Amino acid sequence: MRRISLVFSIAAILIAVLVGYTYKLRREHTHRRHLAAAPDIKSGVEGAAFGGWSYTRDDPQTNRPVVRVFAKSFKATQDPATFELLGLALKLYDKTAASYTYVTSNHAFFDERTGVMKSDGPVHIVINMPSDKDAEDKKEQEKRVQVVTSGVNYETKNGKAATDQAASFVFPAGGGQAVGVEYDPTTKTLHLKSKIALDWIGNGPVENKLHVESGDLIYKEAEQKIYLSPWSKMQRLTTTIQAQNSVVALQDGVLHQIDSDHPVGSDDRDNRHVAYSAEKMTAFFDENGNMVQIVGDKDARVVSSQAAAETVLTGDKANLLFALTGEQQGNGQVKTESDLHLVTADGHAVAESKPLPAPGVLPSETRILRSEHIELEMRPGGREVREIRTSQQAQLEFKPNRPEQVHRILDASHLRILYGENSYVDTFMGWNVATHTDKPAAANKAPAGKDGKPAGPPPPALTWSDVMTAKFAPGTNQIATIDQQGNFRYQEGARKASAKKAFLEQTVNRITLTDAAKVVDDTGSATADRIVMNQANGDMDATGHVLSTHAPDKNEKPGTSMLDASQPMQAKAENMQTRENNTQILYQGNVTMWQGANRISAAKIDLDREAQSLHATGDVVSELVDNKDSAGDTPAKAAPADAPVYTTVKAPELVYRDDTRRALYTGGATLLRQGMMITCKQLEAFLTPKTAQSNDNSSLHHAFADGSVMVFKVLGNNRKRTATAEHGEYFTADDKVVLNGGSPQMVDSVKGTTKGRELVYYSGDDHLLVQGEDKSPAFTRMKKR
Repeated sequence: MRRISLVFSIAAILIAVLVGYTYKLRREHTHRRHLAAAPDIKSGVEGAAFGGWSYTRDDPQTNRPVVRVFAKSFKATQDPATFELLGLALKLYDKTAASYTYVTSNHAFFDERTGVMKSDGPVHIVINMPSDKDAEDKKEQEKRVQVVTSGVNYETKNGKAATDQAASFVFPAGGGQAVGVEYDPTTKTLHLKSKIALDWIGNGPVENKLHVESGDLIYKEAEQKIYLSPWSKMQRLTTTIQAQNSVVALQDGVLHQIDSDHPVGSDDRDNRHVAYSAEKMTAFFDENGNMVQIVGDKDARVVSSQAAAETVLTGDKANLLFALTGEQQGNGQVKTESDLHLVTADGHAVAESKPLPAPGVLPSETRILRSEHIELEMRPGGREVREIRTSQQAQLEFKPNRPEQVHRILDASHLRILYGENSYVDTFMGWNVATHTDKPAAANKAPAGKDGKPAGPPPPALTWSDVMTAKFAPGTNQIATIDQQGNFRYQEGARKASAKKAFLEQTVNRITLTDAAKVVDDTGSATADRIVMNQANGDMDATGHVLSTHAPDKNEKPGTSMLDASQPMQAKAENMQTRENNTQILYQGNVTMWQGANRISAAKIDLDREAQSLHATGDVVSELVDNKDSAGDTPAKAAPADAPVYTTVKAPELVYRDDTRRALYTGGATLLRQGMMITCKQLEAFLTPKTAQSNDNSSLHHAFADGSVMVFKVLGNNRKRTATAEHGEYFTADDKVVLNGGSPQMVDSVKGTTKGRELVYYSGDDHLLVQGEDKSPAFTRMKKR
């Protein structure tokens, strides 16, 4: 660009010098000693000089040549004030006389009255020719700047030179053309009037040239600025910038920057397209004319299109930084490219990335990033996005493009988005993150309402965490996993969760909470070392120091709790599983379950709320406290009011049905109650039936024992009673034990042994009823004192 401006200014000056010296020759032609003798003047011509002539002028102080003029002929026309020059050649030397500018013109006229000289024919100028070189040598001309134009008017009074004709410029580093040229030496202003097209190649290959087009060009040498209006177009390699008005600034004669109004730029290469625009834009160049930076001000916009997506970056201001890359060519030259490296947007910045259609790939969500400062970094070569990041508060929105996709909004103090191959998103990282996720109505598994209308969308899912990392499935822009660490919190409707760490597997819609994990909903809560929640169906798995609470459900059928329907059910275990909308619950590993004072412990407890059942296995121990007021029963000898009555049953296995209020203990059972112990192979316990007035009674009503039944009672003073039979029945209301089957007998450590067909023992008041066999009387053996 420096050489282009130099061409314009020197060309106009040389034209002015040419006509100026020609005018001086005309004034002094009568005094030229070296002018050849003139032949007769033809009719209509005042005077003529033929045979060629020359004019020389040297510096009187240094004797260095200043000007050399040669002409084939010089003649006066019929108009006394007009002279005609033919075959003119001029050498104008610099101050040191080391080089000269060579100008030739075949035909020129000078009007003495107006002081205007005009050349109708072509004018050829060769600039900066060494003094020891011949300007007529074509090879030497190719090494210099050359200007060709015609129809030049020169005003000798003010030195202005102008032409309305086309002018072309050729120099080793490029060339150009324009129509209409004007130069004012007093202001050192060059004006190209129309159809301007310039190419500056520089020292690189031809394809590296900078091409400039404009409707009007003004070069002000004193300011070192070029003004392009009312439009301009600049193109280098694959980069094009069009604008309404542009100002090109030079620095020490070298292209430095370009300021443009309402510019629109683009860069197209391979499968990548970048476009940018703004109300104002400034482009900066290095000393070799390579674009290194573009600054867009007011409504700045950058569009980057790759195979997978189109990213639009907008803001009050945008800054584009370019990296220079060089490629060695076969001719030894280096092809330099300005590749987009970094884009920053400031002030109401928005980066929107829309997926582009691809065969066999479902469209991902549209991502919209908002912040006061956004940076977009490209991979080497400027063809693919490497990273988008913010250093300030940011919001990232995922807008669905398919009905089954969720709508997610993420707020963070700052974030980074890392891209993989083909500009597909690979990793997202955010800090101090809050998310809001709206699921489609199809994701709501709730039943239809009373009016038959389907349930609406489920409640939004909210999360908070200190750090969030999301990984995307390769080549899809689809979220695969989300890892949130540091003070994680979650809420979706009535369900809430918290932990130090959370991990979401998007493809299976599963969340894993670790380290102080806790889940709470309207049915209860659970804490554990690790909790896994299936978002699709509500299933949950908890492991490690599990502690759960299930609140009473007012909508449940009467009597769905073995322990106490009026109290929250709590449990401890090593593992817990919930299935079928929390209706199936499985505890494993050192399980203890309690409601109020009632509890069950076992190696494993399986609850089925829909089937109203409980199944416990492995060292089962159940403890039930009597609720006499609710049952309406009073034992023969009630315990003190402040001493609760417990019924404890131990067995390897327990199956409880709430609809029948029946608990079956198998594998060898032991019942303990008020100093009495019953052992048997199988124990069938019946809880007090629940009524409309009282449905929270968990008291033992009666129990049946079968197989090797033994009843053991301690009476005090080391007195013991032991009864055996094959079948036994225990009734809490009368504290009565009925033994039959086999050979029932009772052994009293003090009074002796009693046998009969059936023994009825009242534990409360310590009396025994014996019924003998049909053909045999009851038998009692009394001990002697």
